[in-house]
Amino acid sequence: MKFSLESIKISIAGAKLSHLVQKDRIWDHGSMTEQARIIFYLVHKSKTHGNIELLKKCVTSSYLETLVKEMNTAQNIFWQTEDPVITELAVIEVSPYKINKPDMFTAIIKGHLKIPGITSGNTVKPGKFSLQWCFVRQGEWWMLDRIKT
Repeated sequence: MKFSLESIKISIAGAKLSHLVQKDRIWDHGSMTEQARIIFYLVHKSKTHGNIELLKKCVTSSYLETLVKEMNTAQNIFWQTEDPVITELAVIEVSPYKINKPDMFTAIIKGHLKIPGITSGNTVKPGKFSLQWCFVRQGEWWMLDRIKT
């Protein structure tokens, strides 16, 4: 097993999740990662086709504005390519509710683009990507709140 800061974060998040899920099923690791995967592909589809209607139920209103601005400027070629392929999706940070912050989690999403040779963000190898997606809880659902590259 390769040790890295990322693998340590995944282990810590997993330990926290095992305690949190006993109190509230929203913290179920499998459900969280599946929801992150679904939202990832919805965001890609929305940006590719310029349709924000798909995002209104899975993205916070503040971040939806940011995504609309990005779609209008069409500055990121990553979203203009064929469907990306997720090769790894892991929860790397969890933060239960505090007085001024809602329940949150961060997932790292790694993968590659079907079109070789196109880079996105600060990736090292052409066609590969690594993004951190931050989600906040709204009721019984996780909503995308921001994307870090």
